Amino acid sequence: MNIISVDLNWSPSKTARIAVAIADKNGNVRAVSGGLSDNELLCLISEVHLKKSTHSLILLDIPIEGCKYIGGGHFRPVDLALIRNGFPLLPSSNAGQRGRLLKKRIQTVAGKNAIIYEIYPYAVYKFLSYISQKGVLHLFSSKTRQGRAVLLDEQFRTFWPPKYKRERNRRIRVKNMRYVFSLLTNPEIGLNFSSPLQAPSISENLSALTDKYDACLGAVVGIHFANKSPFAKIAGNKDSGEILLLADGWLVENLKKADIKIR
Repeated sequence: MNIISVDLNWSPSKTARIAVAIADKNGNVRAVSGGLSDNELLCLISEVHLKKSTHSLILLDIPIEGCKYIGGGHFRPVDLALIRNGFPLLPSSNAGQRGRLLKKRIQTVAGKNAIIYEIYPYAVYKFLSYISQKGVLHLFSSKTRQGRAVLLDEQFRTFWPPKYKRERNRRIRVKNMRYVFSLLTNPEIGLNFSSPLQAPSISENLSALTDKYDACLGAVVGIHFANKSPFAKIAGNKDSGEILLLADGWLVENLKKADIKIR
């Protein structure tokens, strides 16, 4: 199975801001690309699907369903539940129908061979950063069968990992991006890059590189889902919005308390 993780701009007017990481269920990351347009993304997906036997899990970092049912609000039920449990989110209303329309275009290219889910790379980053700092990263594996292992706790809600996208001081931002780089290349995460992942430097286009890092973070949850890991969960429902995310027993229970369906 191909795992295609896509980090994209919510506004279609911001062209060539799409980053893609392509991996397999064994954690082998074959390609990390950036600076793509919508049409270039569709061409890339089409290339992956040249053979009819190919199946792909396509992950989009944008709200897909539920945006038109928000009414006068800005957040979907799954958004509000995640916010209460320590995940900051932009208003889903900002995305409009871009995610849903892009999903339809991808389905036209990929057909029935593609499974498409919404993801949130920052949620993956916060989860991994927290369990890393707690010293329990070794318990996290796409091959584990520990059931509803508890890795998070109440302190997770107020934990903030280093800012790598919105830090204004460039030198601090580079330092924080090096931390993200160290997570993504940590053997315990399980990503194996066929070409070395680019490390940040003060002279780099940092925004473009963070897009690539987000695509790689999305690939982590995709690999867990492909391996039926107990840490990969779909929160929400198709009508009001659902997100594929990393979750342990603590987060699952708290989302259920907010009447969020978990599967």
